Amino acid sequence: MNKRALLFVAILIIASLLLGACQSSQAEPTAETEAEPVTESVSEDAAESEVEEVVAGPVEIIFWHQYDSANAEMMAELVDEFNAANADILVTAVVQPSYDEYKTLLQTAILSDTTPDVAAVDLIWVPGLVNNEAVQALDGIIAADSSFDIDDFYSLLVGYDVIDSSRYAVPVSANNMQVIWNKDLFTAAGLDPETPPTTWDEMQAMAEQCSNAADGVVGFEYYTQPTGEGITWQFQVWLWAAGGEFLNADNSAAAFNTPEGINALTYVSNMLNGHGAVPAAWGAFGDGKACMQLDGSWLFGYRKDAAFDWAIAAVPGPEVGQTASNIGGEHLIMFKNSENQEAVWRFMSFLSSTETQLKWDMATGFMPIRKSVGENSDYLTWVNETEPRMLPFVEGMSAAHTRPATPYYNEISDAFSREIQKAMLGETTPEDALASAEEAVNVVLDQ
Repeated sequence: MNKRALLFVAILIIASLLLGACQSSQAEPTAETEAEPVTESVSEDAAESEVEEVVAGPVEIIFWHQYDSANAEMMAELVDEFNAANADILVTAVVQPSYDEYKTLLQTAILSDTTPDVAAVDLIWVPGLVNNEAVQALDGIIAADSSFDIDDFYSLLVGYDVIDSSRYAVPVSANNMQVIWNKDLFTAAGLDPETPPTTWDEMQAMAEQCSNAADGVVGFEYYTQPTGEGITWQFQVWLWAAGGEFLNADNSAAAFNTPEGINALTYVSNMLNGHGAVPAAWGAFGDGKACMQLDGSWLFGYRKDAAFDWAIAAVPGPEVGQTASNIGGEHLIMFKNSENQEAVWRFMSFLSSTETQLKWDMATGFMPIRKSVGENSDYLTWVNETEPRMLPFVEGMSAAHTRPATPYYNEISDAFSREIQKAMLGETTPEDALASAEEAVNVVLDQ
Protein backbone atom coordinates (compact mmCIF):
# COMPACT_ATOMS: atom_id res chain seq x y z
CA MET A 1 0.00 0.00 0.00
CA ASN A 2 1.49 3.39 -0.96
CA LYS A 3 1.65 6.44 1.28
CA ARG A 4 -1.40 8.14 -0.21
CA ALA A 5 -3.49 5.03 0.44
CA LEU A 6 -2.18 4.82 4.00
CA LEU A 7 -3.08 8.45 4.56
CA PHE A 8 -6.61 7.94 3.24
CA VAL A 9 -7.20 4.84 5.39
CA ALA A 10 -5.87 6.61 8.47
CA ILE A 11 -8.21 9.57 7.92
CA LEU A 12 -11.19 7.23 7.59
CA ILE A 13 -10.26 5.43 10.82
CA ILE A 14 -9.89 8.67 12.74
CA ALA A 15 -13.14 10.04 11.33
CA SER A 16 -15.04 6.91 12.36
CA LEU A 17 -13.57 7.02 15.85
CA LEU A 18 -14.52 10.64 16.23
CA LEU A 19 -18.05 9.98 15.00
CA GLY A 20 -18.44 7.15 17.52
CA ALA A 21 -17.18 9.40 20.29
CA CYS A 22 -19.63 12.12 19.30
CA GLN A 23 -22.61 9.76 19.30
CA SER A 24 -21.83 8.23 22.71
CA SER A 25 -21.34 11.63 24.32
CA GLN A 26 -24.76 13.01 23.35
CA ALA A 27 -27.30 13.22 26.24
CA GLU A 28 -30.56 11.30 25.79
CA PRO A 29 -33.36 13.96 25.56
CA THR A 30 -36.21 13.69 28.08
CA ALA A 31 -39.88 14.70 27.91
CA GLU A 32 -39.23 17.49 30.38
CA THR A 33 -36.25 19.04 28.56
CA GLU A 34 -35.15 19.04 24.95
CA ALA A 35 -31.36 19.01 25.19
CA GLU A 36 -29.23 20.41 22.37
CA PRO A 37 -26.96 17.72 20.86
CA VAL A 38 -23.37 17.97 22.04
CA THR A 39 -20.75 17.40 19.32
CA GLU A 40 -16.98 17.60 19.20
CA SER A 41 -15.42 19.76 16.51
CA VAL A 42 -12.22 18.39 14.96
CA SER A 43 -10.56 20.49 12.31
CA GLU A 44 -9.20 18.95 9.12
CA ASP A 45 -5.71 20.21 10.03
CA ALA A 46 -5.90 18.45 13.39
CA ALA A 47 -6.93 15.20 11.74
CA GLU A 48 -4.08 15.43 9.28
CA SER A 49 -1.71 16.13 12.17
CA GLU A 50 -2.82 12.97 13.93
CA VAL A 51 -2.41 11.01 10.70
CA GLU A 52 1.11 12.34 10.28
CA GLU A 53 1.93 11.05 13.74
CA VAL A 54 0.70 7.60 12.70
CA VAL A 55 2.67 7.37 9.44
CA ALA A 56 5.68 9.53 10.31
CA GLY A 57 9.09 7.86 10.14
CA PRO A 58 12.28 7.80 8.12
CA VAL A 59 12.07 7.77 4.36
CA GLU A 60 12.96 4.26 3.17
CA ILE A 61 15.39 3.87 0.29
CA ILE A 62 15.88 0.52 -1.43
CA PHE A 63 19.44 0.04 -2.71
CA TRP A 64 20.41 -2.86 -4.98
CA HIS A 65 23.99 -4.00 -5.54
CA GLN A 66 25.90 -7.17 -6.33
CA TYR A 67 29.04 -6.85 -4.21
CA ASP A 68 29.93 -10.09 -2.46
CA SER A 69 32.12 -11.43 0.34
CA ALA A 70 34.30 -8.78 2.00
CA ASN A 71 33.04 -6.09 -0.39
CA ALA A 72 29.44 -6.75 0.64
CA GLU A 73 30.44 -6.61 4.31
CA MET A 74 32.12 -3.24 3.80
CA MET A 75 29.14 -1.90 1.87
CA ALA A 76 26.87 -2.97 4.73
CA GLU A 77 29.08 -1.00 7.14
CA LEU A 78 28.83 2.10 4.95
CA VAL A 79 25.04 1.78 4.71
CA ASP A 80 24.84 1.50 8.49
CA GLU A 81 27.07 4.56 8.85
CA PHE A 82 24.81 6.57 6.55
CA ASN A 83 21.66 5.47 8.38
CA ALA A 84 23.16 6.40 11.74
CA ALA A 85 24.03 9.88 10.50
CA ASN A 86 20.69 10.46 8.74
CA ALA A 87 17.81 9.72 11.11
CA ASP A 88 15.26 10.82 8.51
CA ILE A 89 16.40 8.21 5.95
CA LEU A 90 16.58 4.43 6.17
CA VAL A 91 18.57 2.74 3.41
CA THR A 92 17.89 -0.96 2.98
CA ALA A 93 20.58 -2.69 0.94
CA VAL A 94 19.57 -5.72 -1.11
CA VAL A 95 22.45 -7.90 -2.30
CA GLN A 96 21.54 -9.43 -5.63
CA PRO A 97 22.69 -12.88 -6.83
CA SER A 98 25.06 -13.55 -9.69
CA TYR A 99 26.00 -10.99 -12.36
CA ASP A 100 23.64 -12.37 -15.02
CA GLU A 101 20.75 -12.84 -12.57
CA TYR A 102 21.15 -9.27 -11.35
CA LYS A 103 20.88 -7.94 -14.87
CA THR A 104 17.75 -10.00 -15.50
CA LEU A 105 16.19 -8.81 -12.23
CA LEU A 106 16.82 -5.18 -13.18
CA GLN A 107 15.21 -5.66 -16.58
CA THR A 108 12.21 -7.37 -14.99
CA ALA A 109 11.87 -4.59 -12.41
CA ILE A 110 11.88 -1.96 -15.16
CA LEU A 111 9.17 -3.77 -17.12
CA SER A 112 6.99 -4.17 -14.02
CA ASP A 113 7.73 -0.66 -12.68
CA THR A 114 9.10 -2.13 -9.44
CA THR A 115 12.63 -0.82 -9.58
CA PRO A 116 14.56 0.04 -6.44
CA ASP A 117 15.32 3.67 -5.66
CA VAL A 118 19.03 3.38 -6.42
CA ALA A 119 21.39 0.71 -7.71
CA ALA A 120 25.10 0.11 -8.20
CA VAL A 121 25.48 -1.43 -11.66
CA ASP A 122 28.29 -2.48 -13.97
CA LEU A 123 29.30 0.61 -15.89
CA ILE A 124 28.62 -1.10 -19.23
CA TRP A 125 24.96 -1.53 -18.20
CA VAL A 126 24.38 2.20 -17.82
CA PRO A 127 23.72 3.04 -21.51
CA GLY A 128 21.26 0.16 -21.90
CA LEU A 129 19.35 1.08 -18.74
CA VAL A 130 19.20 4.70 -19.87
CA ASN A 131 17.91 3.51 -23.23
CA ASN A 132 14.98 1.91 -21.36
CA GLU A 133 14.02 5.39 -20.11
CA ALA A 134 14.00 4.21 -16.50
CA VAL A 135 17.00 6.15 -15.17
CA GLN A 136 16.80 9.67 -13.75
CA ALA A 137 19.05 12.32 -15.32
CA LEU A 138 21.20 13.92 -12.63
CA ASP A 139 22.21 17.24 -14.20
CA GLY A 140 19.74 19.41 -12.30
CA ILE A 141 20.32 17.57 -9.03
CA ILE A 142 24.10 17.96 -9.27
CA ALA A 143 23.82 21.62 -10.29
CA ALA A 144 21.71 22.32 -7.19
CA ASP A 145 24.23 20.64 -4.86
CA SER A 146 27.10 23.07 -4.34
CA SER A 147 28.95 20.55 -2.15
CA PHE A 148 29.22 17.97 -4.95
CA ASP A 149 32.28 18.48 -7.19
CA ILE A 150 31.85 16.45 -10.36
CA ASP A 151 35.22 17.73 -11.60
CA ASP A 152 36.99 15.86 -8.80
CA PHE A 153 36.14 12.54 -10.46
CA TYR A 154 38.49 11.13 -13.07
CA SER A 155 37.22 12.35 -16.43
CA LEU A 156 37.45 8.91 -18.05
CA LEU A 157 34.92 7.58 -15.54
CA VAL A 158 32.42 10.43 -15.38
CA GLY A 159 32.58 10.96 -19.13
CA TYR A 160 31.13 7.48 -19.57
CA ASP A 161 27.92 8.48 -17.81
CA VAL A 162 27.03 11.34 -20.17
CA ILE A 163 24.59 10.18 -22.83
CA ASP A 164 23.00 12.59 -25.31
CA SER A 165 24.42 15.52 -23.30
CA SER A 166 22.81 14.41 -20.00
CA ARG A 167 24.45 12.73 -17.00
CA TYR A 168 22.75 9.59 -15.71
CA ALA A 169 25.18 8.10 -13.17
CA VAL A 170 28.16 8.72 -10.91
CA PRO A 171 31.02 6.28 -10.27
CA VAL A 172 31.18 4.39 -6.99
CA SER A 173 33.95 1.84 -7.65
CA ALA A 174 36.65 1.21 -10.24
CA ASN A 175 39.16 -1.45 -11.16
CA ASN A 176 41.56 -2.29 -13.96
CA MET A 177 43.74 -5.17 -15.14
CA GLN A 178 47.50 -5.64 -15.04
CA VAL A 179 49.86 -8.61 -15.35
CA ILE A 180 50.22 -10.90 -12.34
CA TRP A 181 53.12 -13.35 -12.22
CA ASN A 182 53.95 -16.39 -10.09
CA LYS A 183 57.36 -15.78 -8.54
CA ASP A 184 57.78 -19.43 -7.53
CA LEU A 185 57.28 -20.65 -11.11
CA PHE A 186 59.64 -17.96 -12.39
CA THR A 187 62.32 -19.20 -9.99
CA ALA A 188 61.73 -22.83 -10.99
CA ALA A 189 62.15 -21.87 -14.65
CA GLY A 190 65.40 -20.00 -14.04
CA LEU A 191 63.81 -16.57 -14.45
CA ASP A 192 64.41 -13.67 -12.09
CA PRO A 193 61.32 -13.70 -9.84
CA GLU A 194 61.64 -9.95 -9.26
CA THR A 195 61.76 -8.99 -12.94
CA PRO A 196 58.46 -8.95 -14.89
CA PRO A 197 58.25 -8.48 -18.68
CA THR A 198 58.16 -4.94 -20.05
CA THR A 199 57.50 -5.66 -23.75
CA TRP A 200 55.54 -8.22 -25.75
CA ASP A 201 58.76 -9.92 -26.91
CA GLU A 202 59.96 -10.24 -23.32
CA MET A 203 56.60 -11.57 -22.20
CA GLN A 204 56.51 -14.25 -24.90
CA ALA A 205 60.12 -15.29 -24.25
CA MET A 206 59.48 -15.56 -20.49
CA ALA A 207 56.24 -17.46 -21.11
CA GLU A 208 58.00 -19.98 -23.34
CA GLN A 209 60.83 -20.46 -20.83
CA CYS A 210 58.39 -20.83 -17.94
CA SER A 211 56.15 -23.35 -19.71
CA ASN A 212 56.51 -26.94 -18.52
CA ALA A 213 54.21 -29.36 -20.31
CA ALA A 214 55.35 -32.29 -18.16
CA ASP A 215 54.12 -30.49 -15.03
CA GLY A 216 51.08 -29.00 -16.75
CA VAL A 217 52.46 -25.47 -16.43
CA VAL A 218 51.60 -22.85 -19.07
CA GLY A 219 53.62 -19.66 -19.50
CA PHE A 220 50.73 -17.22 -19.96
CA GLU A 221 47.06 -17.91 -19.33
CA TYR A 222 44.75 -16.19 -21.82
CA TYR A 223 40.98 -16.18 -21.50
CA THR A 224 39.83 -18.17 -24.54
CA GLN A 225 36.49 -19.74 -23.59
CA PRO A 226 33.58 -19.55 -23.48
CA THR A 227 32.80 -16.78 -25.95
CA GLY A 228 31.46 -13.56 -24.53
CA GLU A 229 32.71 -10.59 -22.58
CA GLY A 230 35.57 -12.54 -20.96
CA ILE A 231 37.37 -12.82 -24.31
CA THR A 232 36.50 -9.28 -25.43
CA TRP A 233 37.35 -7.61 -22.11
CA GLN A 234 40.84 -9.15 -22.01
CA PHE A 235 41.68 -8.82 -25.70
CA GLN A 236 40.82 -5.11 -25.66
CA VAL A 237 43.82 -4.59 -23.35
CA TRP A 238 46.21 -5.92 -26.01
CA LEU A 239 44.36 -3.99 -28.73
CA TRP A 240 44.74 -0.69 -26.85
CA ALA A 241 48.36 -1.45 -25.93
CA ALA A 242 49.02 -1.83 -29.66
CA GLY A 243 47.49 1.61 -30.28
CA GLY A 244 44.20 0.36 -31.71
CA GLU A 245 40.58 1.26 -30.99
CA PHE A 246 37.54 -0.94 -30.56
CA LEU A 247 34.79 1.26 -32.06
CA ASN A 248 34.96 4.61 -33.81
CA ALA A 249 34.50 7.93 -32.00
CA ASP A 250 30.69 7.94 -32.07
CA ASN A 251 30.34 4.17 -31.52
CA SER A 252 28.65 3.72 -34.87
CA ALA A 253 31.07 1.25 -36.46
CA ALA A 254 33.86 -1.23 -35.68
CA ALA A 255 37.38 0.24 -35.58
CA PHE A 256 39.51 -2.78 -34.66
CA ASN A 257 40.17 -4.23 -38.12
CA THR A 258 43.35 -2.19 -38.59
CA PRO A 259 47.10 -2.90 -38.62
CA GLU A 260 47.10 -2.31 -34.85
CA GLY A 261 44.27 -4.77 -34.34
CA ILE A 262 45.90 -7.38 -36.56
CA ASN A 263 49.18 -6.89 -34.68
CA ALA A 264 47.46 -7.52 -31.34
CA LEU A 265 45.48 -10.59 -32.42
CA THR A 266 48.49 -12.04 -34.25
CA TYR A 267 50.56 -11.71 -31.08
CA VAL A 268 47.92 -13.39 -28.90
CA SER A 269 47.05 -16.18 -31.35
CA ASN A 270 50.73 -16.91 -32.02
CA MET A 271 51.37 -17.40 -28.29
CA LEU A 272 48.28 -19.60 -28.02
CA ASN A 273 49.62 -21.75 -30.83
CA GLY A 274 52.15 -23.32 -28.45
CA HIS A 275 54.49 -20.35 -28.00
CA GLY A 276 54.06 -19.83 -24.29
CA ALA A 277 50.30 -20.38 -24.04
CA VAL A 278 47.58 -22.89 -24.90
CA PRO A 279 43.80 -22.54 -25.16
CA ALA A 280 42.17 -23.96 -22.04
CA ALA A 281 39.48 -23.38 -19.47
CA TRP A 282 40.21 -20.46 -17.14
CA GLY A 283 41.75 -21.22 -13.74
CA ALA A 284 45.31 -22.41 -14.27
CA PHE A 285 46.94 -19.44 -12.54
CA GLY A 286 44.91 -19.90 -9.38
CA ASP A 287 45.92 -23.57 -9.35
CA GLY A 288 49.59 -22.60 -9.52
CA LYS A 289 49.84 -23.90 -13.09
CA ALA A 290 50.32 -20.64 -15.03
CA CYS A 291 53.32 -18.32 -14.80
CA MET A 292 51.43 -15.16 -15.82
CA GLN A 293 47.95 -13.86 -16.63
CA LEU A 294 45.91 -10.67 -16.75
CA ASP A 295 44.02 -10.08 -13.53
CA GLY A 296 42.24 -7.19 -11.87
CA SER A 297 42.65 -5.16 -8.72
CA TRP A 298 39.83 -7.22 -7.22
CA LEU A 299 42.31 -10.12 -6.86
CA PHE A 300 43.39 -8.89 -3.43
CA GLY A 301 40.15 -10.34 -2.15
CA TYR A 302 41.08 -13.92 -3.12
CA ARG A 303 44.84 -14.10 -3.77
CA LYS A 304 46.10 -12.96 -0.36
CA ASP A 305 46.32 -16.51 0.91
CA ALA A 306 47.61 -18.08 -2.31
CA ALA A 307 49.95 -21.05 -1.92
CA PHE A 308 52.58 -19.26 -4.02
CA ASP A 309 54.33 -15.89 -4.07
CA TRP A 310 53.03 -13.41 -6.65
CA ALA A 311 53.46 -9.83 -7.80
CA ILE A 312 51.89 -7.29 -10.17
CA ALA A 313 53.35 -5.38 -13.12
CA ALA A 314 52.06 -3.03 -15.79
CA VAL A 315 50.67 -4.61 -18.95
CA PRO A 316 53.53 -4.85 -21.49
CA GLY A 317 53.15 -3.28 -24.90
CA PRO A 318 54.91 -3.80 -28.24
CA GLU A 319 57.51 -1.26 -27.10
CA VAL A 320 58.86 -0.23 -23.70
CA GLY A 321 56.52 2.17 -21.92
CA GLN A 322 53.56 1.34 -24.16
CA THR A 323 50.85 0.02 -21.84
CA ALA A 324 47.08 -0.03 -21.48
CA SER A 325 44.33 -1.45 -19.34
CA ASN A 326 40.57 -1.87 -19.25
CA ILE A 327 38.53 -0.09 -16.59
CA GLY A 328 35.71 -1.89 -14.87
CA GLY A 329 33.62 -1.11 -11.83
CA GLU A 330 30.19 0.05 -10.79
CA HIS A 331 28.28 3.30 -11.14
CA LEU A 332 25.29 4.55 -9.14
CA ILE A 333 21.99 5.21 -10.89
CA MET A 334 18.74 6.69 -9.55
CA PHE A 335 15.49 5.36 -10.96
CA LYS A 336 12.83 7.74 -12.20
CA ASN A 337 10.00 6.15 -10.24
CA SER A 338 11.64 6.81 -6.86
CA GLU A 339 9.37 8.99 -4.73
CA ASN A 340 12.28 10.14 -2.59
CA GLN A 341 14.86 11.49 -4.98
CA GLU A 342 16.27 14.08 -2.58
CA ALA A 343 17.00 11.34 -0.04
CA VAL A 344 18.38 9.07 -2.76
CA TRP A 345 20.79 11.77 -3.87
CA ARG A 346 22.03 12.28 -0.31
CA PHE A 347 22.88 8.58 -0.21
CA MET A 348 24.53 8.63 -3.66
CA SER A 349 26.55 11.67 -2.69
CA PHE A 350 27.63 9.97 0.54
CA LEU A 351 28.79 6.76 -1.17
CA SER A 352 30.78 8.65 -3.80
CA SER A 353 32.28 11.22 -1.39
CA THR A 354 36.02 11.49 -0.79
CA GLU A 355 35.71 10.42 2.85
CA THR A 356 33.63 7.33 2.06
CA GLN A 357 35.74 6.38 -0.93
CA LEU A 358 38.92 6.45 1.15
CA LYS A 359 37.38 3.88 3.50
CA TRP A 360 35.92 1.85 0.64
CA ASP A 361 39.12 1.68 -1.42
CA MET A 362 41.35 0.80 1.51
CA ALA A 363 38.97 -1.94 2.63
CA THR A 364 38.27 -3.49 -0.78
CA GLY A 365 41.17 -2.84 -3.14
CA PHE A 366 39.01 -0.89 -5.57
CA MET A 367 40.77 1.93 -7.38
CA PRO A 368 40.17 5.63 -6.68
CA ILE A 369 37.35 7.27 -8.63
CA ARG A 370 38.30 10.75 -7.39
CA LYS A 371 41.51 12.75 -7.68
CA SER A 372 41.14 13.72 -4.03
CA VAL A 373 41.50 10.01 -3.18
CA GLY A 374 44.12 9.00 -5.73
CA GLU A 375 46.32 11.92 -4.71
CA ASN A 376 45.57 11.64 -0.99
CA SER A 377 48.74 11.22 1.08
CA ASP A 378 47.03 8.93 3.59
CA TYR A 379 45.81 6.67 0.80
CA LEU A 380 49.20 6.52 -0.94
CA THR A 381 50.93 5.86 2.39
CA TRP A 382 48.47 3.07 3.08
CA VAL A 383 49.14 1.51 -0.33
CA ASN A 384 52.91 1.65 0.10
CA GLU A 385 52.88 0.35 3.65
CA THR A 386 50.00 -2.12 3.52
CA GLU A 387 49.83 -3.49 -0.03
CA PRO A 388 52.56 -2.10 -2.34
CA ARG A 389 51.55 -4.66 -4.98
CA MET A 390 48.53 -2.44 -5.58
CA LEU A 391 50.66 0.40 -7.01
CA PRO A 392 50.64 -0.87 -10.63
CA PHE A 393 46.83 -0.77 -10.54
CA VAL A 394 46.77 2.75 -9.09
CA GLU A 395 49.34 3.97 -11.62
CA GLY A 396 47.60 2.02 -14.41
CA MET A 397 44.46 4.16 -14.16
CA SER A 398 46.20 6.84 -16.21
CA ALA A 399 46.68 4.44 -19.14
CA ALA A 400 43.30 2.74 -18.88
CA HIS A 401 40.40 2.82 -21.34
CA THR A 402 36.67 2.36 -20.94
CA ARG A 403 34.62 0.13 -23.15
CA PRO A 404 32.29 1.90 -25.59
CA ALA A 405 29.29 3.56 -23.95
CA THR A 406 26.61 2.04 -26.15
CA PRO A 407 23.37 0.26 -25.20
CA TYR A 408 24.35 -2.47 -27.66
CA TYR A 409 27.67 -3.30 -26.03
CA ASN A 410 26.75 -6.80 -24.87
CA GLU A 411 25.57 -7.83 -28.34
CA ILE A 412 28.71 -6.28 -29.84
CA SER A 413 30.95 -8.13 -27.38
CA ASP A 414 29.26 -11.46 -28.10
CA ALA A 415 29.58 -11.01 -31.86
CA PHE A 416 33.22 -9.91 -31.60
CA SER A 417 34.30 -12.71 -29.26
CA ARG A 418 32.74 -15.44 -31.41
CA GLU A 419 34.88 -14.44 -34.36
CA ILE A 420 38.23 -13.74 -32.72
CA GLN A 421 38.03 -16.95 -30.69
CA LYS A 422 38.51 -18.77 -33.99
CA ALA A 423 41.95 -17.16 -34.36
CA MET A 424 42.79 -17.91 -30.72
CA LEU A 425 41.96 -21.59 -31.29
CA GLY A 426 43.95 -21.66 -34.54
CA GLU A 427 40.88 -22.25 -36.69
CA THR A 428 41.46 -19.17 -38.88
CA THR A 429 43.94 -16.36 -39.40
CA PRO A 430 43.89 -13.14 -37.36
CA GLU A 431 43.15 -11.19 -40.54
CA ASP A 432 40.13 -13.31 -41.43
CA ALA A 433 38.90 -13.35 -37.83
CA LEU A 434 38.99 -9.56 -37.53
CA ALA A 435 37.32 -9.11 -40.92
CA SER A 436 34.50 -11.42 -39.85
CA ALA A 437 34.27 -9.72 -36.47
CA GLU A 438 34.05 -6.31 -38.14
CA GLU A 439 31.16 -7.48 -40.30
CA ALA A 440 29.35 -9.08 -37.34
CA VAL A 441 29.75 -6.02 -35.10
CA ASN A 442 28.59 -3.63 -37.80
CA VAL A 443 25.47 -5.75 -38.33
CA VAL A 444 24.63 -5.23 -34.65
CA LEU A 445 25.25 -1.49 -34.90
CA ASP A 446 23.29 -1.15 -38.13
CA GLN A 447 20.25 -2.65 -36.46
